[in-house]
Amino acid sequence: MGELLQYAFTGCNIVPTVLLILIIIYWLSIIIGAIDFDSFDIDLDVDVDADLDGMDDLGPFHALLSFLNVADLPFMLVASILILIFWILAMLIHLLPVKPGGFINVLLFIPALIISIILTKLITSPLKKVMKGANEKEETTEEVVGQLVILTCDLRDGRLAQAEVKREGASILINVRPEFPEQTFVKNEEAYVTKKDDEKDFYYIVKIREW
Repeated sequence: MGELLQYAFTGCNIVPTVLLILIIIYWLSIIIGAIDFDSFDIDLDVDVDADLDGMDDLGPFHALLSFLNVADLPFMLVASILILIFWILAMLIHLLPVKPGGFINVLLFIPALIISIILTKLITSPLKKVMKGANEKEETTEEVVGQLVILTCDLRDGRLAQAEVKREGASILINVRPEFPEQTFVKNEEAYVTKKDDEKDFYYIVKIREW
């Protein structure tokens, strides 16, 4: 263990080690609330579906960020994954018969960095889909609250029912419950959405005449 730590701070190896230390400090600061999660986020205004051929017009830096899915994920999350992988690969060079901190050691950093970028791409791609789904759900919630909906069935006694949200494109069905249990609704009646119960995933509605 002591030998590995010594190797981590030998010659050029100090670069990935210091980067990893900074990342650790960042996440510890997030945990204790010293800084916000989005403090170092980057707004990357590029087509996230661009292929590698289309990245030539973006410039090397933006092309790299786009390749690493920074347009869809927080920059510091992607950077943390990249730096962690790069540090692990840099430490694995210790197992090779090369001089620590020597010229060959430096040259091996190039393929290690390339491999790190590819692995980061593979790891962040599934996360991009999860983040996109979460954002779409949040946007849907914001769109529904404050809108009028049409009941698809009768609703009474404070029970759950479904209502249709009219919007551009396909309509969506949501679960609804009267905000005031004494209110009753009939099929095809319009109602006003007041808020959402995130824990149980349904919306509260009231009669239009009260708004």
